[in-house]
Amino acid sequence: PEAVYADALKYLPQQKVNDLRIQAALKYVKSARAQMYPSLSMYAGLGSNYANNKVPNVVRVPTGKFDTTGAIVDIGGSYYNVLSPGFNNVVTSDRIPFSTQISDNFRQNVGLQLNIPLFNNGVARTAWERSKLNVTSLQLQKDIDLLTLKQDIYKAYNDAATALQRYLAGKKSVQTSEKAYGYAQKRYDLGLLSTIDLLTNQNNLNRARVELSQAHVDYVFKLKLLEFYKGQGIKVE
Repeated sequence: PEAVYADALKYLPQQKVNDLRIQAALKYVKSARAQMYPSLSMYAGLGSNYANNKVPNVVRVPTGKFDTTGAIVDIGGSYYNVLSPGFNNVVTSDRIPFSTQISDNFRQNVGLQLNIPLFNNGVARTAWERSKLNVTSLQLQKDIDLLTLKQDIYKAYNDAATALQRYLAGKKSVQTSEKAYGYAQKRYDLGLLSTIDLLTNQNNLNRARVELSQAHVDYVFKLKLLEFYKGQGIKVE
């Protein structure tokens, strides 16, 4: 049974599942403990933006005329209006090129962030203690599963051994019943045995054969169970 138990540890998925759960829990313990200490992180970023909108553009176009400004000057006793060239405001709208916007709007940032757990240290410590208890619980569950597995294997091994003895005893019983029926048939043919006694021997033989068949099925089933524990699966032949 120890050899079967060793194979079961290697091939049965439940044991692997328990190991993976413990490994994950141990990593969580480290993570929870790290939350209790100050942490320094660095961040950096690059960015820009682009808008597909038209930008109004005002252009002053000369009219070729002169307009009065409202001012008057005195030249030699004569008064003259002050004139200025005339302009018309023409409004146009253009899109700023993509490359220009990306270049003009380009921005970047970089910095360091220090996190000191002053107020949540109690919460972090509680989480850390709980994570350690979870590891202990998983390890205890693993030990329980291992003990249960060993008990099941030993029981299956003893059941298979008992079934084998029953099967071998059934074979001997069939052989004995066959001989008894053969002798009874000869005595019946000689008129030395009644029909009832012959039928009794025949029934005993049939009963022995039925019990042998049942013992064989039971032995094969218990043998297949041991093969399952060895990681060979259950194959019906």
